Amino acid sequence: MGGRPSRAVVLVVLVALAGCRTFEANDSPAVLDRFLGRWNTEALIRSHTPIVREARTVGRAVCRRTLEGRYVEFRTTSVDPPGATELQIMTYDAAAGIYRQWVFDSDGYRHELSGRWDPATLTLRWEGDVDGARVVIDDRWVSRDRLEWTLTRTAADGRLLQTIRGLVSR
Repeated sequence: MGGRPSRAVVLVVLVALAGCRTFEANDSPAVLDRFLGRWNTEALIRSHTPIVREARTVGRAVCRRTLEGRYVEFRTTSVDPPGATELQIMTYDAAAGIYRQWVFDSDGYRHELSGRWDPATLTLRWEGDVDGARVVIDDRWVSRDRLEWTLTRTAADGRLLQTIRGLVSR
């Protein structure tokens, strides 16, 4: 029993290692698959200047792969208040080792952020500068069917401009 492993054992180990390697290689794009499907959305938006104002939104979203599966398209429609829509495009840039996100909404707002996945916390953190302000979004997966997210917009001088707490659930 203590001699060389059989060819069958070696083959099983090699197949298992190859499977792990494939999983690691595919893990980054697979993170975006978490967004796929139909969702309910909620958000509490707080504007902090000059005085604090709050607005709540409730809506629906649909996410699917597009453009030969290279991108994920996340479309939201607000039910309350009615009419606001948003298009979010996400992808994994393997050459740069980062995620990329572009957002466009029916009010004319747009941004482009880059992101990093933290598997320990199941959080995809997006960051970038938009119109002179720093924007940070944390998408944290609480479960397969529940994403809690926050957005913080901070002025160059450190003043808090806006915070959003959101929930995406099935």
